[in-house]
Amino acid sequence: MNISTSTIQQGRRKPAQNIVEDEDATQLKLGPEFSVTQINHEGAEVPLIALNLSETRLLIKAALKNRRDAAMGVRPNEEINDNDDEEEDFSNSNEVLRKTQEYLAVFSRFKNEHTVQAVDSLLRSDDMRDLHPFEIAQLGSLTCDEAEEAKTLVPSLENKKTDQELQVLLDQLRRYG
Repeated sequence: MNISTSTIQQGRRKPAQNIVEDEDATQLKLGPEFSVTQINHEGAEVPLIALNLSETRLLIKAALKNRRDAAMGVRPNEEINDNDDEEEDFSNSNEVLRKTQEYLAVFSRFKNEHTVQAVDSLLRSDDMRDLHPFEIAQLGSLTCDEAEEAKTLVPSLENKKTDQELQVLLDQLRRYG
């Protein structure tokens, strides 16, 4: 038996005195940075924007395309030969950006702009008005098959949607994916 000499004659650590009880996961407690209204740089209140992975992928792709076009001298309204469905090669991008793009390419649920727009309008419909933008973004990112799975991954949905309501939404989302 191989025993590490660093553990000989050492007692077990005792738990800290200020033990905090488990939080109720059905309550959405995200902190002030996830308040439903935010203060922008001009001091005005604006609604919180939370993006799902598919929306994030499209925004990064569009921003990089705009920068590439500006570097090539293409005006914003000009069209260039570019297939929107293809992932672009940004080999000159930094490592973090490249890895982020790879992650989003794998895990973004909806791949084209029209599908992302349709899903966004579904998730922001009047039926979803009681959901926090974070919950909406999670439903758009996760690929849950059952309402129980969605409520396990996003526990705050428990008190906001019935299993039937949530299952209808998940079935509609699955049709777009």
